[in-house]
Amino acid sequence: MLPQFVYSTQDFVTDVLQKRENRPPPSKLDSLIRDGWTDRMDRGLFRYHLGDLKTRILPGSNGYVAQLNVQRGIERRKPQEILSIQQEFNPSQFNFNKINAEEIMFEMMKDTGGGRDVPDDQLPQTCRMVVLINVSPLEFGHCLLVPDPSLCLPQILTRAAVQVGIESVLLSSSPGFRVGFNSLGAFASVNHLHLHGYYLDHELKIESSLVKPLIPEKNFFRIQDFPVGFLLYTESEEVETAARTVCKVTDFFLAENIAHNLFLTRGCPPSGQMQTAKESCLLF
Repeated sequence: MLPQFVYSTQDFVTDVLQKRENRPPPSKLDSLIRDGWTDRMDRGLFRYHLGDLKTRILPGSNGYVAQLNVQRGIERRKPQEILSIQQEFNPSQFNFNKINAEEIMFEMMKDTGGGRDVPDDQLPQTCRMVVLINVSPLEFGHCLLVPDPSLCLPQILTRAAVQVGIESVLLSSSPGFRVGFNSLGAFASVNHLHLHGYYLDHELKIESSLVKPLIPEKNFFRIQDFPVGFLLYTESEEVETAARTVCKVTDFFLAENIAHNLFLTRGCPPSGQMQTAKESCLLF
């Protein structure tokens, strides 16, 4: 039987330090990903063995993290032909209903009842997320978060998917756990709704970038010292509101046929610099 990870807001880790020596032990989500991923690597379920990647911090003010991953370039599944960023799901093409079942590590679902005896029809909308390995990994722990694969949703962000993505970052005790989304036309290779999760143990400049307020009441900013991108900051109590705001922006991108990416990471509040990465930042 597939392992299930049922979580609530009480499982959020809200005090995460960047420094290695002060970090808390792995959270339950971290353990599920790390143990499940390592087990499947040992069993040869990936297209290649991921060893230590050559990593460099590129010179310049942006501090880009560059990694050499030759095998991904060679072994990765050929991307599907993309004709539109709103392309319909095509069941005849590769999708996550066709994978080897052993690639699935676990399912995750939020306990929206909060321990209370609430009728099923009164529970808030939730999202069953299937977590599986990415057989062509970018980094350690590289996994895919797929909202109920049987729904056959195209690669278009939904509020529920964004919310679980943010919550996944908050469920990890590692400041290096990141979640990302690529739309069609912006490096997505499979037209079946999914997000990426992985560990990148390098501090990124966007975690503490200078910003200019665009819609301050929505915590929505323009990144000043970075080539492109918007930033939306959220604290753990405001995840649902943040997810709705993100989808308003991505819905606009869809209407304007603008391919886009979403990156979710811990980071400093936009108003100042601090040593702790307590909450979650979003980057377009």
